[in-house]
Amino acid sequence: MQTDVTENNKTAENEKPGDISESKAGAEQKQNADQTAEQTAEQNAEQKPETSPEAKRIEELSEKLSDAETKLYLLLAGIAKEKLPEATRLFRLMSKEGRTPEEAAQLIAESYPYLRSVRHEVPRFSASGSGDGDGFTAIRSIFAKR
Repeated sequence: MQTDVTENNKTAENEKPGDISESKAGAEQKQNADQTAEQTAEQNAEQKPETSPEAKRIEELSEKLSDAETKLYLLLAGIAKEKLPEATRLFRLMSKEGRTPEEAAQLIAESYPYLRSVRHEVPRFSASGSGDGDGFTAIRSIFAKR
């Protein structure tokens, strides 16, 4: 019995406690990590939509709609049609800052007056049904007296 105990002590001295269990645990952890990585990759592949022609078409239409909406807000704010590309870049920057589309368009129109369209006064002509208020009646009356 004494020899068994001394042999056990010698093997216990040569092996550090936890060496075997640590190497087994390390291998198990590595295997578990590999399995988890594979599962995560599979889940990500499932979550990513396939780039089908329909998905591409939807994305293109979404971008076009966004551009049209941007131009509409800018035109309503008074931006000149010729200056829309420059105003659109400013609009996107301001929208990224968290402003609403209406606020961004108004701020661009106020801050950058050279982008605004020039409004011309259009003369208004009135045509009355009786002919009393127009200039032709006065001219006719002058010539009618002669």
